[in-house]
Amino acid sequence: MKRYFKLFLSLTLIAFISSCINMMDKAQDVPIIGKVSVSYKVSAATGFIPKGGQVTPDPNFSTSGISVEFRELTTGAVTVGTTDSEGIVTVELIPGDYSIMVSGTTENDGQKYFMNGTIPSISFVKEITRQDAMSSSGLIIRPAKVGSLILAELYYCGSRAPSGSTWFRDQTFHIYNNGDEVEYLDGVCFAQLHPNIASAGSALPVYPDEEGQDNYVYGYWVWQFPGSGTDYPLQPGESVVVVQEANNHIAATGNPNTLDCTIANWECWTGNVQRDNPDVDNMPLCYAQYLNKMQWLTSVMGAAHCIFRPDDGTVISTEYYADNKNTQTEVNKSSRYARISADWILDGVELLGDMSLLSQKRIPGFIDAGASSVNETYVGKSVSRKVISRRADGTPIFADTNNSTVDFEVNDTPAIRRHGQKAPAWDKNN
Repeated sequence: MKRYFKLFLSLTLIAFISSCINMMDKAQDVPIIGKVSVSYKVSAATGFIPKGGQVTPDPNFSTSGISVEFRELTTGAVTVGTTDSEGIVTVELIPGDYSIMVSGTTENDGQKYFMNGTIPSISFVKEITRQDAMSSSGLIIRPAKVGSLILAELYYCGSRAPSGSTWFRDQTFHIYNNGDEVEYLDGVCFAQLHPNIASAGSALPVYPDEEGQDNYVYGYWVWQFPGSGTDYPLQPGESVVVVQEANNHIAATGNPNTLDCTIANWECWTGNVQRDNPDVDNMPLCYAQYLNKMQWLTSVMGAAHCIFRPDDGTVISTEYYADNKNTQTEVNKSSRYARISADWILDGVELLGDMSLLSQKRIPGFIDAGASSVNETYVGKSVSRKVISRRADGTPIFADTNNSTVDFEVNDTPAIRRHGQKAPAWDKNN
């Protein structure tokens, strides 16, 4: 989910507890373990992050008002505190091993930011004073700007007809204005990230050291909405539909478990003249690691996607990526991928074959702290964001905490503009 670096630099406290309790007949003979006061620091890192280098927190970036959850790993007991004006949270804990989850938003220079991060395991066995916390590294998080354009629904797994035949050309993606002001799609890019498939048997990509740590993501395909700046306004509560193929897949296949994509706004056409719907505009293609002229096909086991728009004056186009410019290879490999600055990302969603593959996430936590999955292939299911409230006109406001594990739910069937999303006024197909 949105321009977000989750950088794990954990404060590690090493504990050794030695106790010998013989058989005791009376409850009062058992030692009583009291709570200890623990202070913990949350800070922010901004700017370029070197690979494996020392990260210095930004002292001017406020981390106040952030929720910090301490979960005891043995019992599951949860203690929650909130950071103060100096980014310090103080709680009372039973000595033991804990995970820490930081979540919330903060505001700096008039811009709102997500602050999400986790530490899977840390020991607290004695008092940690406020002074101790101030001098420690604690948890350093890369902030993520809160924006309005989000990926609201993704249908990727394909469908299966009653006869048993499978179909994948009905993949469908919704981009929605979840905010309260008009947003313009002109120039926004929609990318599928490398690698195409998250596999438990494959190592995650390794990029050259000069790329730093999680400063970029790398595009397998990059599509771009057309327009000169204000041609495609998206009002609050409106969405656009982008599809692999703008066909009535129900009629074409006789499969009632798929859907009619002829009302899409754009199709991601790669050159197959037999599969182009002239009534639906083709999405301009800026980059393809390998141009498959049969079709654009994301993995039915789930891919990683993001939408982005440069905010530093950079103009994205086919020329931007031509002749190996602004691309990168993995270490000791030759295939090139579009380099995308993480600071440009508006939203991102990690999709997995199943949730056991979380350790193989291709999209780092600064974009999406979790993942979503329908857990199967060719079952005609989609994932979409949960509705948390509605506007006065009835359009939904979707969950967006930068964590797809909690923001998304699985639907038994895909839909076009679920939950009352509106089509934009300029939409010629609605």
